[in-house]
Amino acid sequence: MKGLFLFFLIVVLSSCGGKDNQKIDSSIVVNNYSALENFNQKKGGPSILFNETEYEFPPVKQGTDLEHSFYFVNNGDAPLVLTNVKGSCGCTNVDYPENPINPGDKGFIKAEVNNSGKPIGKKFRVGIIVESNGQDSKIRLTLRGLTTEDK
Repeated sequence: MKGLFLFFLIVVLSSCGGKDNQKIDSSIVVNNYSALENFNQKKGGPSILFNETEYEFPPVKQGTDLEHSFYFVNNGDAPLVLTNVKGSCGCTNVDYPENPINPGDKGFIKAEVNNSGKPIGKKFRVGIIVESNGQDSKIRLTLRGLTTEDK
């Protein structure tokens, strides 16, 4: 019995070794619906709950098109309608669901940022205003990044 335990202990410990470089990319976990699985439902109408309201891109060369999706759930008790979603500048395009989102249903807002006009070596920030019939009728999403020189 003691030998069997020792054998399993050695197998477990040896299977864990040499894999220190394997890490979970947090952006993969944050940017999907799994972050919205356990939500508290609100009473009193539609409500929108995002998995995140800010995202920072890794440094990227000027002229690169950037894309990020903000995932959400209607955690209210009535259909949610996104009435207006727009970027704070002409460099940002957004795509969002135009049909009502029923309570408990999920969706996402895809934002595309063109960093061609962003100053090299300086951080940029663009906003996305999300207007809806939700309890918080206006929410601001933020995208940040650093534009590097194209070499």
